[in-house]
Amino acid sequence: MGFPKYRTYTTSNANISTTSSNSAKHEKASMCMCHLEQRGGINGFSIGDYFCPTCESKYWELPTECSICHLTLVSAPHLARSYHFLFPIEQFIEVTRDELPSQKCFACQHAFDEQKHKSIFKCTSCNNIFCFECDLFIHGTIFTCPGCIRYAQLK
Repeated sequence: MGFPKYRTYTTSNANISTTSSNSAKHEKASMCMCHLEQRGGINGFSIGDYFCPTCESKYWELPTECSICHLTLVSAPHLARSYHFLFPIEQFIEVTRDELPSQKCFACQHAFDEQKHKSIFKCTSCNNIFCFECDLFIHGTIFTCPGCIRYAQLK
């Protein structure tokens, strides 16, 4: 996975300015790889766009896979939005009432009630106990165990 360089060029009085390193091969309008593959004609020519950090192939949108070196090109926001899918949190194990080291949920601090809390879960990393609702919230929304974060901050 690579983070492509974005280069823009503006012309005023024959001066060329860039947001990245100035290179003669990027100063002229060129066709991006996606339009080249589609035989897009004159509409595929542009100045700027994204360049593969490995082979310098030009692309006008992300995410994509480089057609030359097959590197997956993404922007930092794309990676941030998909981080929890790349590194998912482990599923908690269900525990019985006689195995409980604590009588309340680590996250919401509610006491475990016989009728309300039929399922109780334990994180295998930090060994904290969670109710069913907090387990759903952890695995479905925040994608991080609050107990693991707390102990990581204490170290």
